[in-house]
Amino acid sequence: MDQTTSQPGSRRLAARLAGAVLLAVTAGIHLDLYITSYRHIPTIGWLFLLQVIVAFALAIAVVVVPGPLAPAAGAGFAIATLGGYLLTLWVGLFNFHEVRTTAGIVAGLVEVAAFGILGWVALASLPRGTASVSDAVRKIPGGAVGAAAGLSVVAVIVLGASVATASSATSGGTGGTASGGGGAAVKVVIKNYKFIPGNPEVKPGERIEVINEDPIDHTFTAGPSQHRGAFDTGLIGAHRAKTITAPQTAGMYPFYCTVHPFMTGMLIVGR
Repeated sequence: MDQTTSQPGSRRLAARLAGAVLLAVTAGIHLDLYITSYRHIPTIGWLFLLQVIVAFALAIAVVVVPGPLAPAAGAGFAIATLGGYLLTLWVGLFNFHEVRTTAGIVAGLVEVAAFGILGWVALASLPRGTASVSDAVRKIPGGAVGAAAGLSVVAVIVLGASVATASSATSGGTGGTASGGGGAAVKVVIKNYKFIPGNPEVKPGERIEVINEDPIDHTFTAGPSQHRGAFDTGLIGAHRAKTITAPQTAGMYPFYCTVHPFMTGMLIVGR
């Protein structure tokens, strides 16, 4: 085997190993998120677990299965996972709306890198032929490298624009928050994606302290109903608390978490 033949093969092998490592890294990030909190989210929870299993399986396949199929599958999986994350930032997915977090940004960047590297491996591994896709790829400036790099740049731009406009995990809330003091308050704890108690009873104008014990942001928001806007803590950071004032008018006030709409409860304001 001459040196000119072995060098491209060595580069592709190194790229395969790098792509496999990146797939394993994103699987590890999602596994950590699943274990620490996301497993409690309906639908999203088991999708996270499925993502972890598939990512680890593809990482192995990319290394042991020759040809373009395994790296192409890995690249497609990476960009599809990124697309799912962006959807949860933009419009929500399965009644789950993601907020901007460091883990999410890191996972997104890893997925872009995996897509670019494995995309290049897949394109570079295509068989030569007068009517093959590889011929069209070679016409692109830089060939397979140029195609993969160009698509990766587009993905990074979209990711950057999305997280820049998304709600932050440390964003403050609007309206309804108190400055502290004022004596005792009725406590509502958020734990394992549940409000405890689910039907708190308060007096008109009484202070309500909402304590978030989950490792992810939540809100305590009136609605969605005719009482929308009656109270809202805004985002409550992980392991933080905010205090609001109960409505002055007695009645039943549905509330929910705007980040995770499946989390609901009923505030009972007595006379």
